[in-house]
Amino acid sequence: MTPSEFSIRHSTTISVLIVILIIAGIYSYVVLPRESFPDITIPNVLVTTNYEGVAPSDIESQITIQIEKKLISLSKVKEIRSYSSEGASTIVIEYDSGIDIDTALQKVRDKVDEAKKDLPSDLEDDPFVKEINFAEFPIMNVVFSGPVGLVRLKEIADDFADDVETINGVLEAKVTGGLEREIRVVYDPERLAAYNISVTQVMQAVRSNNLNTPGGDMDIGVGNYLLKIPGEFQNPEEARKLIVFSNDNVPVYVTDVAQLQDGFEEPKTKARYNGHEAVTVSVIKRSGENIIEIADQVKALIHQYQQSTPYGTVISVDTDMSKDINIMVSDLENSILSGLILVLLVVLFSMGLRNALLVASAIPLSMLITFMVLKLMGLTLNMVVLFSLVLAVGMLVDNAIVIVENIFRHRQEGKDRLTASIVGTHEVMWPVIASAATTIAAFFPMVYWPGIVGEFMAYLPKTVIVALTASLFVALIINPTLCSLFVKAKSLSPGNSKNRLVIWYTHLLEGAVDRPFYTLLCSLCMMILIVTAYVRFGTGVEFFPEVEPQRAYIDIEMPKGTNLDQTDAMTRRVEKPSSEYDEVKSIITNIGTTGSSMQSFGMVSGNSPDISRIMLEFVDIEDRKIPSSQVIARLRQTLSPIYEADIEIQKEEGGPPTGAPVSIEISGESYDVLEQIMREAKERIRAIPGLVNLQDDYVVARPEIVVNVDKERAALLGLNTQVVATNVKAAIRGIEAGVYREGNDDYDIIVQLPLDRRKDLYALKNLMISDALGRYVPISSIADIRLSAGLGTIVRSDQKRVITIEGEVEGRLATDVLTDVQNTLTAIQLPRGYRLEYRGESEDREEAQEFLSEAFIAALMLIMLILVTEFNSLYKPFIILTSVILATVGVFIGLLVTNTPFGIIMTGIGVISLAGVVVNNAIVLLDYVGQLRERGVSARDSLVRAGIVRFRPVMLTAITTILGLAPMAVGISYDFRNLTWQVDSESSQWWGPMAVAVIFGLAVATLLTLVVVPSMVSAGDAVTSLARQMRNWITGRTERVRV
Repeated sequence: MTPSEFSIRHSTTISVLIVILIIAGIYSYVVLPRESFPDITIPNVLVTTNYEGVAPSDIESQITIQIEKKLISLSKVKEIRSYSSEGASTIVIEYDSGIDIDTALQKVRDKVDEAKKDLPSDLEDDPFVKEINFAEFPIMNVVFSGPVGLVRLKEIADDFADDVETINGVLEAKVTGGLEREIRVVYDPERLAAYNISVTQVMQAVRSNNLNTPGGDMDIGVGNYLLKIPGEFQNPEEARKLIVFSNDNVPVYVTDVAQLQDGFEEPKTKARYNGHEAVTVSVIKRSGENIIEIADQVKALIHQYQQSTPYGTVISVDTDMSKDINIMVSDLENSILSGLILVLLVVLFSMGLRNALLVASAIPLSMLITFMVLKLMGLTLNMVVLFSLVLAVGMLVDNAIVIVENIFRHRQEGKDRLTASIVGTHEVMWPVIASAATTIAAFFPMVYWPGIVGEFMAYLPKTVIVALTASLFVALIINPTLCSLFVKAKSLSPGNSKNRLVIWYTHLLEGAVDRPFYTLLCSLCMMILIVTAYVRFGTGVEFFPEVEPQRAYIDIEMPKGTNLDQTDAMTRRVEKPSSEYDEVKSIITNIGTTGSSMQSFGMVSGNSPDISRIMLEFVDIEDRKIPSSQVIARLRQTLSPIYEADIEIQKEEGGPPTGAPVSIEISGESYDVLEQIMREAKERIRAIPGLVNLQDDYVVARPEIVVNVDKERAALLGLNTQVVATNVKAAIRGIEAGVYREGNDDYDIIVQLPLDRRKDLYALKNLMISDALGRYVPISSIADIRLSAGLGTIVRSDQKRVITIEGEVEGRLATDVLTDVQNTLTAIQLPRGYRLEYRGESEDREEAQEFLSEAFIAALMLIMLILVTEFNSLYKPFIILTSVILATVGVFIGLLVTNTPFGIIMTGIGVISLAGVVVNNAIVLLDYVGQLRERGVSARDSLVRAGIVRFRPVMLTAITTILGLAPMAVGISYDFRNLTWQVDSESSQWWGPMAVAVIFGLAVATLLTLVVVPSMVSAGDAVTSLARQMRNWITGRTERVRV
């Protein structure tokens, strides 16, 4: 007894199972976490070391190289890239895909610990080791702006962040912007000299008197008492009364040599929201938590704060990822409902309403089972999983159609429900299993896609495999049981056995079977014609589809040495034209930093007064009068005359992180030679059409004030370089002398020179330093102070210095632009020891293309194995696989008709999935041909009869799959929530090329299944018959000769 027959004979059990599946499936769907991007492991580890005020060349020699020496012994490392910039060293270790990131982190920490003994002794903090994690990107930014001032905005934002962090699922709420309170002890160098006191003594007086010291415990009588010596300041004013020095019982107080200022630290960055001063709270969720639930709770908290904040305070939500995922969830729900309606309509005209409902039930039941399995697997509903489910909607009814249609046909022949269900299911059970197995086999190799792109896209095959397996279970267990209870059909009358379409197809099929070689020749000519047309008129190749961005970023870089105010002035100049477009919803500006965005996520960035970033968020796609890409193009044209700064405008990229479309890496030892090669390369390729935002990472250093200590003269006075450096650092940057605590907040106490002297080079030269005998000498007497300039950020790749040229593409395909760049740069003569390599997107594209080619071959091999097992023959599997190759012609037709480039990722996946889908109908058709021939039907009649019998299920499965993907391909769908039509949705722009490949490929494959496959079988039969006749003729002649 087969499982299907068992389920039919135990219909009550299956009915209860259906109820259980519905309840468990709905529960799983409700509790499944929603995320925007898959939670993937990026095999990169960052080592960050801060050493403020140190030049890039010193950072490289004292920190970066010392750590790199230890890291080079790590195994399974793809690349070690380092960035030595002013005050910071960042090393990125990129591992091979598949590495255990926790193990890699620990090994990197061990190597960094080994290097600590070789690092400068005055590092304030140890090197920080961390992984790059998608989950650490903010799911939304809550912006506080208004006329109440930055101090009050910061207080409100701090309170809000504390409340946000109490929400279940929130990892952290980061506050950026505003003013931080700071206690300054501003000393007067002349007064210090007059009292013969050093700045170190002032610092020590503050530090040693601002301590809470434990004294242990004491047993007194029967009690035990803790002993403590409280010394922390209860009020900053206490610092004024501290005694720094006492001479002959005459005390010198802090207030005698310094002023106490309770104010705010000097701003190193500025932030604005739509032109107003702002403070931002970035909400970061924990991995695997539900983004929608967290966002809803944050928005509810915002509503509470809006009732209590000062008048005029504006609280805005920006970069809301929950909105994107809500749209995707809505697309899935709309696709399921659309699929149900389309299946009902298609099957209704063929088998009636009741049978249409039996077929359509496969969609919700398969989806509910899929949700259950996804929950058990620990997956989330992210953008890739959601599209995978949308892709699977059209396939879920394929098996159900074959089963229900065959049961329906047996009912039409007069069998009762029970017999028709058992016989009809048994007749097509193995073909259906083989069909599902071949589709699963097509997706299976993609599970092992390597790299970041692979880990991102691997959610697609996993989800589709689960959904198809669920649909197979529904088709073999649930659908036959429901048919045994509810299927309805009228017996066929002799005059009503065929409709006009079937009659037309019968004539076509008979002609093809009778003239198989002519049919195959026509098919071959058509294939050659279409391939030739695509080569001639095709629109090229792309990596990922070009979509209309939701956000854009304007990066501004002023000349090195520009202060924050000048950078702010330039940024305001750039902001103005950006605000003139109605398509721009909001403008977030960060001066002195690039802020937090997915565009720079995982990249090395820092704070510098000469940089700024403007983030533009566009209105919803349906509300734009012109496309957002056109807004970006116009802004590029408007801002191009500005020559005082480097301005780069780039759109937000969706999908997995990839490099720039054009990325050229020049490596060697001398930065001077690298700079010459870089400038020659940029000059050669600057005029290439479509190449925009041409930038390089060669950074001219900020102007430096170099204090060269004369070691001999300093030693004669009992001084050394460290003492001089400590005094200079205390004067200009300030030295932290402790912390003042007020409630739960800590505020730094800084000892430094007055502001006016910190901006005066003459004051620096006359800075007084106490020698060993307590005498004060100007620093200029023991050191040479001069203006200089050195290297900017120093980039190294695998211990070699590199300069990278990057560019974006506009108006042309990236592959075409890159080809022009490569052809142009072949003329450059590189010195010995210098290399020019192409990295970025081209590297990722080549890796993806290589894997997908291998996956396609692996899929064909797996499908071949399944087909051989099903038919126990090589002949029929060869015919079916040949039809798969011919079906790819349909993909080229679709690309030509829709004027779509061949996408390495999207079209490539579509072709692979098509390999599994197109064989399904051929399997069912040829299996029935075999059954008829076993019953004694002639070769020709078996082909014609099988084609007629299988015409309905073949057409139904093709039409339902095509209609299920049609909204994604054309970008038009119906929103059942709001009862409105949606046009050109964002998800359709991203996934549309894959849907186009499957739709057109499947349409051609259907024609092949119904006409060409029978012709190929007929041709094979003719060749076999001819061979048999030849063998008989030869055998007969041999026998006559013997006689």
